Amino acid sequence: MDGLREVLPRFGRVASLLALAALLACQGEPPPPPPPATISGALTVVTGSADALPAGASLAARGTPLAAASRPADPVGAFVPGDVIVGFADGVRASALAPLDVALPGRDAIRLDAVRTLALPNATLFRAAAADREATLELVAALRARPDVRYAEPNLILQPLLVPNDTFYPLQWHYPAISLPAAWDITTGSSDIVVAVADTGILFAGNASPLTHPDLVGRVLPGYDFISDPAVAGDGNGRDPDPYDVGDDPGGISSYHGTHVAGTIGAATDNGIGVAGVDWEAMILPVRVLGIGGGTLVDIVEGTLWAAGFTVAGVPNNPTPAHVINLSLGGIGPCSTFTQDAFDRIGAESPNAAILVVAAGNDAANAGFTTPANCGGAIVVGATDLRGHRAPYSNYGTRIDVMAPGGDVTADRDGNGFVDGVLSTIRNDVSGNFEYFFYQGTSMATPHVAGVVSLMKSIEPGLTLTQVLATLTATAHPLTATECARPSGSDCGAGLIDAAAALAVVDGGDIPTPGDGAIAYDPNPVDYGSTLVSRAITLTNTGSATVDWYLEEYWPDPSNPGTILFGAVYFDSPISSGTLAPGASVTTAIGIDRSLVTAPGAYRIDLLFMVDGVEQPLTVRFRTAEPAVTPSGPTRIYAFEGGLPDDVGGFRLYPSFVSSYAVSAPAGSYAVYAWVDQNANGEFDVGDFVGAHPSMIHVTAGQTLTGIDIAVGPVLSVGDVPAPLRERFDERAAWPPADDAGATER
Repeated sequence: MDGLREVLPRFGRVASLLALAALLACQGEPPPPPPPATISGALTVVTGSADALPAGASLAARGTPLAAASRPADPVGAFVPGDVIVGFADGVRASALAPLDVALPGRDAIRLDAVRTLALPNATLFRAAAADREATLELVAALRARPDVRYAEPNLILQPLLVPNDTFYPLQWHYPAISLPAAWDITTGSSDIVVAVADTGILFAGNASPLTHPDLVGRVLPGYDFISDPAVAGDGNGRDPDPYDVGDDPGGISSYHGTHVAGTIGAATDNGIGVAGVDWEAMILPVRVLGIGGGTLVDIVEGTLWAAGFTVAGVPNNPTPAHVINLSLGGIGPCSTFTQDAFDRIGAESPNAAILVVAAGNDAANAGFTTPANCGGAIVVGATDLRGHRAPYSNYGTRIDVMAPGGDVTADRDGNGFVDGVLSTIRNDVSGNFEYFFYQGTSMATPHVAGVVSLMKSIEPGLTLTQVLATLTATAHPLTATECARPSGSDCGAGLIDAAAALAVVDGGDIPTPGDGAIAYDPNPVDYGSTLVSRAITLTNTGSATVDWYLEEYWPDPSNPGTILFGAVYFDSPISSGTLAPGASVTTAIGIDRSLVTAPGAYRIDLLFMVDGVEQPLTVRFRTAEPAVTPSGPTRIYAFEGGLPDDVGGFRLYPSFVSSYAVSAPAGSYAVYAWVDQNANGEFDVGDFVGAHPSMIHVTAGQTLTGIDIAVGPVLSVGDVPAPLRERFDERAAWPPADDAGATER
């Protein structure tokens, strides 16, 4: 009865005309009622519902759209052809899906075999033996579109970030540049602190072995070799307990990159030979993840997790979890979800609150394109030269936290006859001797910071990433725009670190309020799944000083399956900025309109909050529902007079989906809608299809109007459709079923 009541006013007018005709029959025939108009057009299906409800947009309450930051798509560098890292959705057992047969456009399905379960929940390494680079990227894209896959990524090959040279000289100008002599007056470190070097391994085979570099005697703990591929490892086997660096250039001049990095962090110091390390006492934990040609993302991430104290299948647990982990490596590509999940887990759960220190990259470009520098949860380090200027190769940008000496082997600015590189431990492949070389690169800058962090941890082992970063940035010396060789000195982060000032702060117990990191988010990350439309986000000031904040924009992940159109991310709360006192919280809300994405699948964006002028991203994930290939349910066409769902001028019911429609209505102006009740349950719900013609339709009596086409898209969330419209759809479902002609019209 409620459904009929909506149209009684119109039928009542028709009944009154009929009664009047009977009364006047004796006086002659009354004029016939004006003939109805006919509205007709095609029904087409779209993957997303971007055009599904334009006419009803005024019925929906939508907040102010949040703009996407203008950022070019990240390129993808070298990776292992055929390897795909797959993270399955919660509740999905990868073993039940192995092997995977993935259909690709224009070619036969490709089979991926499971190589092994990885060290993060629901993560598995798959391999397609015959897939080339192009096919691997197509496999990644196809898997990302599946509803049971949270992420799919190529197994990137990362490289040591250095520009090696063959000049020798024991002059470490780079230590006074960061005030280390004064810092050593405060502390020279503690043997209780462990610094992991995830790199090419280390020239250490035991304190008494002739294969050990003499400047590493007494400084190294038992580590592990995580290189899975014997051809990359170069030592004749895969993973094993021996992280010795056998060289990364067979028959040539190997870099011994890991040994050079380890020497900067902790070469034996004050022993009368060789070079000094930043930390005189900390123990080095070698984790071999780079070999011939670099190393794979799987090996690097699992080696990093192991170093931090997490269990990795098939590998004995690490008995000496790291306090600091040095990652002087990188490649071109977006931050892998696999890597970010690992970094997040290390930050939240590692037993010794491990601090990740990562090289920014040597491309003289934005560090946002270098991974893992573009991942959250780590200190990102750029490089300076002897003058304290940004080194010409060093990356820059908002991802840089601090700078440290990386050297420049193309210059001799102090005129002493030696290049201005960073000097550290190495082996000479020509002579076979253990020696000391000058190298340059952000790989060389990073261990300076890792060493200073280990000195800080020797005073206060429980320091968190937030506290360490706040201390380093508060005590650093900012670079000017000229020194940074950029339009703004902020492209070099907080500037060149000052070890003495940082240690003095920690030693005095006066750790500053963090600017970047003072705000804690709940939830973090924010996951909308495939149905949630809006989520509340609570911001809490975890620092000891008042901070100003605002939500600026967002960055779409370049690996998203489609484009996120303007309006897809919007404020669902009037609160988008403010001031927070210490300990105070505020709640805002962000809405997601899935109809404004151009392809199905899993999406990721980073909300860019500015906290006291420092960018602090928050990851947001959402996915679209998988639409049916073709709608098949009963299809209802509505002509709402004046665009309002409470006044139905025309209605037609088809027993199943049709490619074209026609509906009659009196003269007037109408919003024309189509609803496909996909499961024929008489209720408007997720899985149905809905759409509307993009503009109001004006018809006169007897007019036949064609070309009023409607694109229908899947209903991904019932909340996306205005409540008045949903109610009318549900009421109309109670109308009589189709007649023998195949359609019912009222």
